[in-house]
Amino acid sequence: MKSTDTELKGIYQKEREGSYSLWKRAQRAMAGGVSHNIRMVDPFPFFVKSARGAWLEDVDGNRYLDFWMGHYAHILGHRPPFVANALANALTQRGYHFGLLNREEVELAELICHLVPCAEMVRFCTSGTEATMYAVRLARAATGRSVILKAKGGWHGANSDLCFGIHPPFEGPDSKGLLPKAEEGVSLFPFNDTETTKEILRETGDGLAGVILEPVMGVGGFVSADPAFLKMLREETERIGALLIFDEVISGFRVGLGGAQEMLEVTPDLVTLGKVVGGGFPAGAIAGKREILELARPGGPVLIGGGTFSCNPLSMLAGLLTLRFLESNANWLYPHLKERGELLRRKVEETGEAFGVPLRCTGTGSLFMTHLMREECQEKELRSPQDIEESTHSQWRDRELRLAMLVNGVHLLHGGGAISLAHGEKEMAFFTEALERALRVLKEGKPQ
Repeated sequence: MKSTDTELKGIYQKEREGSYSLWKRAQRAMAGGVSHNIRMVDPFPFFVKSARGAWLEDVDGNRYLDFWMGHYAHILGHRPPFVANALANALTQRGYHFGLLNREEVELAELICHLVPCAEMVRFCTSGTEATMYAVRLARAATGRSVILKAKGGWHGANSDLCFGIHPPFEGPDSKGLLPKAEEGVSLFPFNDTETTKEILRETGDGLAGVILEPVMGVGGFVSADPAFLKMLREETERIGALLIFDEVISGFRVGLGGAQEMLEVTPDLVTLGKVVGGGFPAGAIAGKREILELARPGGPVLIGGGTFSCNPLSMLAGLLTLRFLESNANWLYPHLKERGELLRRKVEETGEAFGVPLRCTGTGSLFMTHLMREECQEKELRSPQDIEESTHSQWRDRELRLAMLVNGVHLLHGGGAISLAHGEKEMAFFTEALERALRVLKEGKPQ
């Protein structure tokens, strides 16, 4: 059966007339019709009416098995009852924004310090983007130096300090409007390339304030950094007197209770957190060594504003309840999610093989990403964003595969996403059946 891209778009649009109408309105009121570029879908995005467990429902009544899970924030699924009930009670009995301190922020900070290896102190903000911005500021203040090294392809939010080398060809600024001098404060290194990165570190030398990277790299297919690579970074930054910063906005509390730093047994100086830390509500955090975080105390030399909504009581309560649940159930929960992830990655590759489509599925724990391998690169190992760009049809997963899966009731991003506790046997079977239907439609039209 052959279906063109135009035919898929026609099916998609026919079943989403309500979303299309809202999309036309959105374009008149918001730049591009969205307030986060990644939420755009070609030919137009669908609008969500509700979410529960592993499922979304749009304004037209279409249901989707969701693997985006609120930007990977919902490790327990959408709207877990014990969190939703507690929030509903707090909302009606206590209020929803104080702009002052609350007990839950203290308890959540204490719990983070208990669970995360590097965390001796915490400072909250409202997003992962802010957290990485503040981490860079702390590193420069603590060392008195200016240069930050970041991994090519690394995404640390859209803050101006780190908006470089994100998209192919992984060099230079990724946005207009950045100050020319900002680029002088950032250098790039190739993820998982130990020798090249060591040379760059030594060339930068005593100008280096810090190194920031995702130890489980999102754009890199959720591939973990090699432990030897991280240990080299740890040794070299200590030798130079620079800080090592892990961006665990995605991996924190998802790949393990102590995050990737616990899993990979390398402890950074600072870590940035988001997503799971807020239990599905807006929250970000910077955690790390006491002497570094103390720089941000009131009257101290480093300004961390945090934002009007930092430590919002609902965010702190949701985060506290979620992390307490994860801590109490860690012995079975993380092995269970890892097993589900391994099963799904295996199913993707087996299904591709059955249809003669060279699919590779990478990931760590409950995180996964699907790739269509180029014919000449089918045996190539995928260890970095550069490998993915050179060896796969990276746009295929975001256009053809995403659309084909959507019309078959599955929502993916970059050909993958995150498995939650709400993804049970029924959901796993639904995913496999949807992938089979999508590949049947796409096979004849796959890029050569």
